[in-house]
Amino acid sequence: MTGTAPDGDQTRRAWIEAVEALWPGAHVEETGPGEADGARRELAFLPNADRPRLLVPAGLPRAAAAALRRYSSDLGLKQRVSRGLTAAAVRTGLPERTLKDRVRVTGGDASIEDHLAALLGRPVVLSIGLGSARANRKPILHVLSPDGKPVAFVKVGDTGTARDLLAGEAAALTYLDSRLPGPGSRARLHVPRLLHHGTWHGLDLLVLEPLPTSARGWRPRGRAPLAEMRTLFEAGGVERAPLRDSGFWDAMTVSPAQVLDERQRARFGDVVENVGKAHGEQVLDFGAWHGDWTPWNMAWHRGVLRVWDWERFARGVPNGFDLLHYRLQESMRTASGPPYATWPDAAPAVLEPLGLTGAAADATVRLYLLELCRRYLLAAQEPIGEPLRADTERLLDLLHSALAGGPSPRSDTPPHAGSGRNS
Repeated sequence: MTGTAPDGDQTRRAWIEAVEALWPGAHVEETGPGEADGARRELAFLPNADRPRLLVPAGLPRAAAAALRRYSSDLGLKQRVSRGLTAAAVRTGLPERTLKDRVRVTGGDASIEDHLAALLGRPVVLSIGLGSARANRKPILHVLSPDGKPVAFVKVGDTGTARDLLAGEAAALTYLDSRLPGPGSRARLHVPRLLHHGTWHGLDLLVLEPLPTSARGWRPRGRAPLAEMRTLFEAGGVERAPLRDSGFWDAMTVSPAQVLDERQRARFGDVVENVGKAHGEQVLDFGAWHGDWTPWNMAWHRGVLRVWDWERFARGVPNGFDLLHYRLQESMRTASGPPYATWPDAAPAVLEPLGLTGAAADATVRLYLLELCRRYLLAAQEPIGEPLRADTERLLDLLHSALAGGPSPRSDTPPHAGSGRNS
């Protein structure tokens, strides 16, 4: 794809390239309905090729409907109900005719469908999702039986960043499998079971069990799941220590060396140094966090909280990170103005339900934003990290101003923590 192509052409080409990688050696081209004679697989763009959100298997209405029901948890109630009703209609096969933009796959070698069928021991078809261009973009495959039963979810690592995230999620799920409380516990938290982590045709594959959720599943955004967050935080144990004596701080102090841009490296190093001076003696509890716990990465089903996307899981972080991330990522949905324009005066109050107040709450907020800045800096320097770079600069400016002796920008509202899709 060329740098001079219009954004729409680049987007369409990215989807075609994803299909080409999943059907090695095949001829992949855009077509319309009724042009798939002799095709090995035909996929339909939803809603269309100009605004692609999903590729669903054409000619298999039950599988297409199942993919649509599960597609995108990042929706409001009205949208999710509408999506569920649309899926019910698609299941009849009639509305599929309106999906005019198709991708035809002909010829080629053994495909990802063939490989997954061998791994899972049954015939499968795929729907394909591909996020917007950013450092952590990766194809997401919903693996279905031809009659629409969910079989697995697969994340495909085709960049260095994506491969690292998949390896991190595989390690996290393996670690949590034996450490989270069982079905009899009061705080019931279910993480997907890891079915396979390996390499196929130069792509890393993370194969996960499908969680029992749907577009109409219950996702109460007004109440954060505090008990479940506490359960996760305590998985593997809790350590209480001054910040400067923690493994978290040891890792943070060496992270500026990973920043390639000399100016940003120096400024981030100054911020880290000044946070250490301000809060190094603060005693905090350190445990585990999900790393991207948001209302759209979870759903309740039969009294159990199902949580997915464990790529950012980490241990030894200060208590409160998950709750801050949940609330601050949520707040950006209705916030006006650019992210990180003002300092979050109201953020410490978010931590009161955890018993964190005063200096401990202030330190936790600063450490969370520092961790987010570190994450953004490293992701933004990737080849497709451009969408994060403006937010990264604002966050670095905000932290540098507030923590390096300058006047702190003030606000009475929580910070806009950027989009969960970018974090």
